[in-house]
Amino acid sequence: MTSPSRTFDSGISRSRAVLAEPPPYWSYSALREVAACPLRYCLEHASYPDLWSHQGYPALPSPASLFGNVVHGALEVILKALSEAAVASPSDEEATHVLMRLGGLRAVIESETSRQLEPLEENPRLSDERKRRLRRQLREQTQNARSQVQTYLSRTQFVAGPPRAGRAGSRHRPSAEPERQELADGSHAEVRLVAEDLRLHGRVDLLMIHGAQVDIVDFKTGAESPSHADQLRLYALLWSADEKSNPRQTPATRLAAAYRDHDVDIDVPDPAEMARLSATVAAEISIASREAGSDSPAARPTAETCATCSVRQMCHCYWASVAPPEPPVQDDCWFDFEGAVGEENGQRSWWLLDAAGTRQLLLRSASNDPGFAVGDAVRLLGLRRESDPDVAFPIGAITAASEVFVLEASG
Repeated sequence: MTSPSRTFDSGISRSRAVLAEPPPYWSYSALREVAACPLRYCLEHASYPDLWSHQGYPALPSPASLFGNVVHGALEVILKALSEAAVASPSDEEATHVLMRLGGLRAVIESETSRQLEPLEENPRLSDERKRRLRRQLREQTQNARSQVQTYLSRTQFVAGPPRAGRAGSRHRPSAEPERQELADGSHAEVRLVAEDLRLHGRVDLLMIHGAQVDIVDFKTGAESPSHADQLRLYALLWSADEKSNPRQTPATRLAAAYRDHDVDIDVPDPAEMARLSATVAAEISIASREAGSDSPAARPTAETCATCSVRQMCHCYWASVAPPEPPVQDDCWFDFEGAVGEENGQRSWWLLDAAGTRQLLLRSASNDPGFAVGDAVRLLGLRRESDPDVAFPIGAITAASEVFVLEASG
């Protein structure tokens, strides 16, 4: 018998959330998301049948995040092909042949770029203009992405092993997860590790085995962060607890975060530290499962957490405690604001009123159709503060990067 759907009333038009059940296996990133804000995690992973047919709330990607995904995705494809061909180094002649079979580095970059851009077409949060800008900005970075991937590859060493039957000549990702089995000596890219008893899983970028020597390498396209060390220690725990990939329970001997121009080695947890880490993760998973399965997930609004939250427009706690109650004073800063749309003040400008009907700011838009009508209650993300010597009130400019959300109670 199926359990009844758990829903969340976001208050936003077409944004009724049907909450998902907790996942059967938790990842490092998912545990961090729940710990930061259970409500944010639940809303980002819910379904929105009135908005679109996909799972999860539509993301709002930035050029920087898309670029990082292209670099990391291209590395995944190439490392997988090189490891399956059992090359000892990306500088070997065989590595050159593998890249040629992939169509060349530029072809891999372009394929990954198209893969990142494809989901944008159905994204209801993106205007046509915003999609065009993202496509242009990402494609203009092809050469930069190629340079970065080459730099990562030039610093990567492999452990040679017997060639494996795989997809060394394809830059396309497999449609199904390969069957998990004991990993032999050699290099293995994009390895899914699972700790069944803990209900924990993760995907390692590169795992190299040479007898008792086991290296776990995670490629990072962003800035250094303490969380990267925590993630690698969790991968060491996964490797030690994965009974299919590592039935002999060979411990990891090296953990490394690989950045573009340097590696950072992380201390491998000793047996006592591993036991404490396992107990800590088990407790975190228990809490996360309870939070994610709640009918009323808790919100934990803070200025830092909410600043990067993609679903803050639906969080009542954010608007009550974090969003600015008044427009900022300084020009050219970006801010969120809530109010009711009052009468027009000329072409493509409207007054935004508070609950008492008092004017708070003047809204200006470059579009004749800003996404709201007079009388609507709205939540506005990413307004730009401006001023005008002829206007006594602060001005909130709706730009191509701004978002307008109409509350269901409007009208």
